[in-house]
Amino acid sequence: MDRKRPLRIAPSHYHVGHIVPSMVAKEMMFFEDEGLENYEIVSGGLIPGVAEAIGLWRAMKEKSIDIVPDPKPLSVFAHRERGEDLYIVGCWRNRQPTGFVGGKGIKSLADLKGKKIGTRDLGGIGYTLLATNLRKIGIDPEKDVVWVTGSRFHAQDNPVDALRKGEVDCVHLGSDDDPRQIEREGFSILFDSRVYGAVSRPARVTAATKSVIEERKEEVEAYFRAIIRAYWFIVDRERNGRYLDALVRRLRRSCLDEEESKRPSVDSGGGSVLPFDGAPSVEGLEHILNEARETGQIKSTLVLKDVIRLDAVRRAFQSLQQREDLRDEYQRAEKLFAVRDASSPQA
Repeated sequence: MDRKRPLRIAPSHYHVGHIVPSMVAKEMMFFEDEGLENYEIVSGGLIPGVAEAIGLWRAMKEKSIDIVPDPKPLSVFAHRERGEDLYIVGCWRNRQPTGFVGGKGIKSLADLKGKKIGTRDLGGIGYTLLATNLRKIGIDPEKDVVWVTGSRFHAQDNPVDALRKGEVDCVHLGSDDDPRQIEREGFSILFDSRVYGAVSRPARVTAATKSVIEERKEEVEAYFRAIIRAYWFIVDRERNGRYLDALVRRLRRSCLDEEESKRPSVDSGGGSVLPFDGAPSVEGLEHILNEARETGQIKSTLVLKDVIRLDAVRRAFQSLQQREDLRDEYQRAEKLFAVRDASSPQA
């Protein structure tokens, strides 16, 4: 690898929220503060979500991308199953609660066979989780249901309205929806990811190639120090909310996808699901891998230790903990994350 080449960072997906932590680290100069001077952020997304498990590693190789902050664990598992050198090195969304609501007359997941399901994107978080649980009960998500896509099905954009209008038979539970009120309207909660209990399932992780992990260790560690600080910044809505909302609006204006550019709600980087230490739950990853085997999405004897390389993110967090110049920043973030985790649902 050419060490003079910038460390190239690019989200897998085109959604604006996926690039927010990297842009915060850039605009707040966290990258430079942590010693990462030679880097480049490539926005716009590398590959459609539905093809991520097939082509992410190839897209990274062809475009010289070193770190991808947002792929789904299942995608990395699929690449490792084929022997491709892509590894989970950190995390973005570590505790993503997701629910699904059925229209009137739809009482269980089994009732969705032959029905229409609204989802923001094929290959997205909600799609992937629901498809997995359909497989568990013998419904083929590629043949036995009809997927209807669009940004109106984003959890922040009142997706249940599509049920009220009869456009679809199932949608994601909205971020602000009260399940009890939904049920009073005659709808049914078909699935709630909290059934997984205390297991914190990483919905989106950070991936990197073998070469960058082994040949640019110091830069990868600097990247994580900066990104963890960006996570702390994003969770501090009291201080930074106006900037974050403005950042998202700016990024939306330059987004090439028409639907994404016109979305009404603001997703400022996933503050409710960011990991305080930048690392995924290993227990959660193990749970996702076992589930993928159970449903036939992973057919080999792939084991988790052959997929994760978490040394850099762990060293980065430990370094931040010990820094005298960051003591106030660390302590404030620690309190904010504790309050968030005590009041929000686990998934």
